[in-house]
Amino acid sequence: MVRNEVRERMLLDGPRALSDGDLLSMLGADTAADRPLSELAWLNVGELRLLGLGQVRAALVAAAFELGRRGAWSPPKRGERCLDPSRVFELMRPLAHAPVEEFHVVLLDVRGRILRTERVAQGSVSQCPVAPRDVFRPPVREGAHGVVFVHNHPSGGSPEPSVEDVALTDRLREAAELVGVVARDHVIVATGGYFSFVEAGRWRR
Repeated sequence: MVRNEVRERMLLDGPRALSDGDLLSMLGADTAADRPLSELAWLNVGELRLLGLGQVRAALVAAAFELGRRGAWSPPKRGERCLDPSRVFELMRPLAHAPVEEFHVVLLDVRGRILRTERVAQGSVSQCPVAPRDVFRPPVREGAHGVVFVHNHPSGGSPEPSVEDVALTDRLREAAELVGVVARDHVIVATGGYFSFVEAGRWRR
């Protein structure tokens, strides 16, 4: 009965008039209504089932959130110029929800257009050892003109760089000069947003 009432309100006033809990009830996901949407949006089917949803309902909820992301999120595509930190963030936004720290490089051509991205290191929830030789192997191998370094902060939600992040950035910039690759920026992504060394005035292109 309650679900029918919610459906009638949606038909009358539109989905924007419904609460998060109402929308979840429309999907038959009432048992997950006490969780914040920012958390539910990134759970897989198995994790949703742990909240009391059956397999079909869990798959439906996961599909609904994925459709929402695809409709609202427009990441840069191969060949698009990608030097603006906000576009780098859009490209790498899913990394903010990874369970552990990862380090990626975005390979760019001479005009700053995306060639591709590659993960070069993976660590734990609080650290990710990075070796310059691993970072620059892909751009040197493929003849990329420039790179943007990207890594995530999976815990805490803050993208602010640590002392270790600053030291790593300095080492990678020095290594870039040695191998003849233009280091464009270092962007840190997290659920709380992103931090760009260039945008913060701590890097000169």
